[in-house]
Amino acid sequence: MHPAELAILLHRALELRMARFQELVQVVAWPQDPEALHQVRVGARRLGAVLDLVDPEAYGNHKVHRRTLKRLVSTLGHCRELDVHAMALQGQHQAAATPLLAAALEHLLEGLDRARTKARRALAKEVEALPLGDLPRLLRVKSLPHPFQSTSLQEAAWELLREQSEVLTALPELARQEDALALHKARVRVKKFRYALEALEAAFGEPPGHLLTFLRELQTCLGSHHDLAALETWLWEAEANLRNQDRAVLCGAVLDLIGVVAEDRRATFEAFTQRVARAPLASFPNQLRSALGLALVPGESA
Repeated sequence: MHPAELAILLHRALELRMARFQELVQVVAWPQDPEALHQVRVGARRLGAVLDLVDPEAYGNHKVHRRTLKRLVSTLGHCRELDVHAMALQGQHQAAATPLLAAALEHLLEGLDRARTKARRALAKEVEALPLGDLPRLLRVKSLPHPFQSTSLQEAAWELLREQSEVLTALPELARQEDALALHKARVRVKKFRYALEALEAAFGEPPGHLLTFLRELQTCLGSHHDLAALETWLWEAEANLRNQDRAVLCGAVLDLIGVVAEDRRATFEAFTQRVARAPLASFPNQLRSALGLALVPGESA
């Protein structure tokens, strides 16, 4: 159980994120708007990140509500990925160097638009089936247990963040060899760590701005890599379909496009490796403790 001061801090963070989430899902026809859908997905992730920090016993049906948010994030993921593919291909179309490449991109975008329309129809039914209206009941907490624990707010915050900060120690290994799936999993963990830090920011005497900045930059870099890797996979599937239809000319143009996307993906991975090489990862745990006003861990980098 958390000490009362930490429990109150987390509950306030939960209230803020719940209010923002409710504001987002009350927008009319938000599933049809790519940006609104993205914001709802982010809002659900932020709310879920705080739910992972609170004492589950203090919140009624905690597991049910957490499962609802996870299902929502997963449900929105397919539409979001198709939207990102569309934005990337539209940018490529605007910059197309040849009429053949432009024609190939128009063909791909037409197929993508059909897939997006189909995904949106399925999404509407899936979202309607989710009990999103029940989520505000999470805030009906009768009391906060165990108010007289001896640990400080800062020590309690560190215990919540310590395990999540371990994602940083795994980065050098990830930077040695490109593995799209492992990098995507790391991105999810980095994002969760960042959201936890933001939720607990009031526990810091010295806000960990430099660490939050690093996590945002890292998340952006890994996000770009994931988007390119997913687009590359989608393009290979499109090329295989064209090949099966004996569309040799379009196949050639799509292969050229795959080459461009693959090169961008490799460049993004290189940017990730350079960012990791420059970062003082070993010192981040003690920097975090210092920002919380806690004693440094002996033998660890400062």
